[in-house]
Amino acid sequence: MKQKLHKANIPVMTTDSHIIPVMIGNARLCKEASDVLMNDFKIYVQPINFPTVAVGTERFRLTPGPFHTDKIMDEMVSA
Repeated sequence: MKQKLHKANIPVMTTDSHIIPVMIGNARLCKEASDVLMNDFKIYVQPINFPTVAVGTERFRLTPGPFHTDKIMDEMVSA
């Protein structure tokens, strides 16, 4: 998943964890992007905003699992 996101120029934050943080950097945009993914693509992504993270570091945290196929990950990246 990380490789797919990098290839699509999506701003993935460096981590050794299986959780993939995707930097959004704005609370309003983070919420709006989450809503678009759900409403238009039926993809649920929880926006992570203040106070969980500092203002200006709002992000998505993606957690791919064993049931997320290449097809599902490709759909997420292209959404």
